[in-house]
Amino acid sequence: METLMWADLLGVPWELHGKTRRGMDCSTLAEEVLCRLGKTPPPTSPFRLPDTPGTENEMGSYFEMMEEAYELVGKDADAATHAGDLVLAADRRGIARHLYVMVNPDRGTLITVAHRTGVIAVRRFSIMNVVGVYRLREEDTA
Repeated sequence: METLMWADLLGVPWELHGKTRRGMDCSTLAEEVLCRLGKTPPPTSPFRLPDTPGTENEMGSYFEMMEEAYELVGKDADAATHAGDLVLAADRRGIARHLYVMVNPDRGTLITVAHRTGVIAVRRFSIMNVVGVYRLREEDTA
């Protein structure tokens, strides 16, 4: 994935459920990158699913609920080998709630949104407490 396809997102501030350049959270950032890759993702956060209360503990089971859309490809950041792969990580309390999205597999570069700095690029080896790596299943075109 060309750097130009995501570099303009760097520095966008963190905003819970934000979907604009004025602010995004890690799940809306993931959706934006997937859309730029020409994919049609379902909502990447349980907070935006219909009839879901959106408690912080739901993110860990979210991808299990969405197994028709996302495939678990590993439980280590090294399994993120395709642009658009999503890495779900737990916070220091063990709650799975933070997404990273692969933007440059050759360099191991992912982007995410940090509360203090906004959208940042990180290297694959720096991601701790990985819960799972998920890949959007290809849509049937037949």
